[in-house]
Amino acid sequence: MHEEIVSHLVAAGLTRNESLAYVSLLESDEDGGMTGYEVAARSGIPRSAVYSVLRKLENTGAAFSTGDKPARYVPTPPERFVTGLRSESNSTYDKLDTALKRIPIRALPEPIWTLSRYEQVLARLDQMLRSAEQSIYLSLWSRELDALRPALESVADRGLHQVVHSVDAVTDCPPGFSCWTDSVTDDADKATWSHKILAVVDRKTALMGGADPDADNHAVVTTNPSLVDVATNHIILDITLLARAQGRDPAADVAPMMRPHLAAEE
Repeated sequence: MHEEIVSHLVAAGLTRNESLAYVSLLESDEDGGMTGYEVAARSGIPRSAVYSVLRKLENTGAAFSTGDKPARYVPTPPERFVTGLRSESNSTYDKLDTALKRIPIRALPEPIWTLSRYEQVLARLDQMLRSAEQSIYLSLWSRELDALRPALESVADRGLHQVVHSVDAVTDCPPGFSCWTDSVTDDADKATWSHKILAVVDRKTALMGGADPDADNHAVVTTNPSLVDVATNHIILDITLLARAQGRDPAADVAPMMRPHLAAEE
């Protein structure tokens, strides 16, 4: 219990010795507080350091001293101490926010994150899928589709525009999705292709790259509009080619994926 409290106090900005001293003061059954000697004995803080620690507690509002020769230290009640810390932190962040806004910010390129490990790729895509608010467009293999089913099922009732293209056969389409399923059964070359993923969420974020458990995948995640368009157009192309081969009409799925001026030309 003590270690948990001490760790929280350290996270709030106190040193470990300050945290130990404050907990010792709180646990004291002395009505008049504790002397520095008693705090050192109770907390394990070296006597040579304890008075410096207690002065810092006074400065942070965690304790106050009474009397003299020797001074006795009394803890600030936890509720009042935490309220003070919270107020001071909010004030500090408000000042920082105001100061940072005075700095002229130049336009920066959209960030691109690179993911290498297979688990990283799936975890980031899982996160993207669960955050979807408008649409999900996917082109991937059934192995990765199955791994992502919990995330796909979690958004099934959001009324999203959801389209998935699978390179190989899918036995069960995720709920809410329009599925375009290819097959590698009669195509020996296609069966040897390495697994890739193209994913676009809300037409704002794209993930593109490898999905191989035993390789450095070099998958990228980006919000760059041009790259998001590239990923979307690749998925549109996959579906259009598959529709042509299967004699299906892809318009209902593909038209909403296009930019307005392209959809109007169809």
